[in-house]
Order: sequence, then structure tokens, then C-alpha cells
Amino acid sequence: MGDAMYALSLEAILKSGFGGEAVNKLIQLLVRDYRDVNESQDLDLLFEHKEPDVEEWYTMASKRASSLFRTTILAGAIPGGAPEEDLRALEDAATNIGYAFDIQDDIIDTFATEQQYGRTPGSDIARGKKPLHLIYALRLAGPEESMAIKSVLGKGEISPEDLEKMRGMIRGTGALEAAKGKSIEHAERAKMLIDRTKMSGESKGFFNAFIDYIVQSLDWYK
Repeated sequence: MGDAMYALSLEAILKSGFGGEAVNKLIQLLVRDYRDVNESQDLDLLFEHKEPDVEEWYTMASKRASSLFRTTILAGAIPGGAPEEDLRALEDAATNIGYAFDIQDDIIDTFATEQQYGRTPGSDIARGKKPLHLIYALRLAGPEESMAIKSVLGKGEISPEDLEKMRGMIRGTGALEAAKGKSIEHAERAKMLIDRTKMSGESKGFFNAFIDYIVQSLDWYK
């Protein structure tokens, strides 16, 4: 489906009627971030077989949801004639929105109930994935807790008892609050950058409301 949509998006850009420079920039943007989002999937899979540090997580995350937000926001700003300083601010804002969203989305997978999530929670842990809150937990845990976390990771499935034990260790190490704090930090930076642009007040209000939704939803998962 992604490949089909990529081809359709290129076709839409080429038939858009915008000037050659705008079309060229749009295609370069789409090609770069399409490549990046695929690279992020490779890195995410590699993390199932290693213990990434925080910096490695950010390298992966910079290519994941951040790529999607960068492409969608700039794909409107470029043909809309946004000045260069706004394009730079929006690119940075989109990257930070992506970080905030990814952290929130990973927390949901671990801490949401099945009723909230619509599917069985804990699938990332069962597959051995390493979201930021789990990287923090492994870094902050003592030897026994670290061994207990690793004993559950990547088993292919996770029992309700093991999931609750993992949640307790992630909370107890302070990793959950640390990850939430980073999500909020990125959200605030994104809002600051958006406020700096020459966009209309209505457009800024839309983005700020979306960012606030991401941040406020973190309180649903404890």
C-alpha cells in the first residue's frame, strides 16, 4: 500500500500545475523522507536484536514519524510560497512533533488497556522492540530488574502478568516519567517554532491544538 501511495503522490505532484521549482523541491522532499521512513523500519527491526542507547533511538526516530510530519507539513508550505526561514522552522517543528508522537505512541502500546488500544497491548515488548521508555528503564534499572526486563523481551507473546510486571518496573525506575518528559519537551519546542512563523493565527491554532492533544493524552497512561 505504501509503494502504491508513493507512486500516486509523485503523479499528483507532477500533475499539480505548480511551478517547476516547487515541483522539484516537493519531489526531492518526498524521495528523501520516503527513503528515511523505510530506513527507520530497518533500524527498528535491528533494535530487536541489540540494546540501543538513547542517541541511537533518536537516529531511528528522526526517520520515522518525523519523516511523515516533515513531508506533509512542507508539502503544503513549499507550493504555498512560505519564506525560507519559515520552511526551516517548520521542518524543525515537524521533527519535534514526530518525536513527541512516537514517544506517546510507544507508551500507548505498553500502558493502554485493550479497550483503549483496540488490540492486545504489549506487542512491542513481545517482539523485542526498544521504545524510548524501555531504553530508559534498562539504563536506570538495577541488575535484577534489568535481567527481569530482558527475560520478557522478545518472547513472541506476553502474558497479562508479565506485562503488568514490566509496567511496574518501567514506572518504578522512573523511565515512564522520563519518556513523558521528553515528549513534552519536544512538543513545547515544536509550538515555539510554529509560533515563530508567519502562518495565520488559525493555522497556528490548528497545529498547537494537535500538539496539545499529543501531550495531554500522556496523562491517560500511568
